[in-house]
Amino acid sequence: NMNEILVGDVLQVLKTLEDNSVDMGVTSPPYNKKKNKKGVLVKDINYTDIEDHLPEEQYQDEQVNILNELYRVIKPGGSFFYNHKIRWEEGKMIHPMEWVTKSKWVLKQEIVWDRAIAANIRGWRFWQVEERVYWLYKPRNKKDNGDELLSKHALLTSVWRLRPEMKKETVSNHPAPFPVEIPTRCIYSILDDKKDCLIIDPYMGSGTTGVVSKLLGHKYIGIDISETYITQAKNRIENITDKEITDFNNEVKLHVVTKTYKDRKKEKGIE
Repeated sequence: NMNEILVGDVLQVLKTLEDNSVDMGVTSPPYNKKKNKKGVLVKDINYTDIEDHLPEEQYQDEQVNILNELYRVIKPGGSFFYNHKIRWEEGKMIHPMEWVTKSKWVLKQEIVWDRAIAANIRGWRFWQVEERVYWLYKPRNKKDNGDELLSKHALLTSVWRLRPEMKKETVSNHPAPFPVEIPTRCIYSILDDKKDCLIIDPYMGSGTTGVVSKLLGHKYIGIDISETYITQAKNRIENITDKEITDFNNEVKLHVVTKTYKDRKKEKGIE
């Protein structure tokens, strides 16, 4: 299952994958947005072949089951990055923590993705410009907190200021592609200069994770319910654009450290 996008229901397809067979993953699931929200600037996001408006409880249960299957499939010591956002339903705030913490994963960090633009600009609240990226970890044993991030990755902080993909900029017809920088930052920070690892994206969508895996020298496995998106994603991964390569290179260039922690200690005369 290398460099493949499998068609079908996420949970059912995940169940066919072997235990501890994948190095890491990154995804952004459909957000279970209800229709008829007033004051929305973005056009309604419509996913083909998927109902993005389940009863919330059912949606959350499904997400926990999917996260737990990913936990089984990813190797001990592996990470998974899960992009989601805070939503409001009839005035009540729904936070992704409500279900992320119910999964088997150790929640290593909640990263704030500052998109710098608001989707909804009605005045009930301060304009929401951020989403969340959950760094989830599968420990090797009870005492394992994971390996230390290299300084050149850790210095990018827990607030990621990255503009979202704009429809017109992307070769994809998918309604909600995340920018190349997100999976690049996730995968490169964890695997650094390793090559030939296997990366999973259970909601492959427009194929961004596949594009990045290829550019970083890894293999990928994706899942999507839509044959249409799979065809488009495969085509996109085969024909990576100059813009995608530029965005990718610009992100990688940020992962650089001028002085390490050890250098700083030396300067201060602390050994």
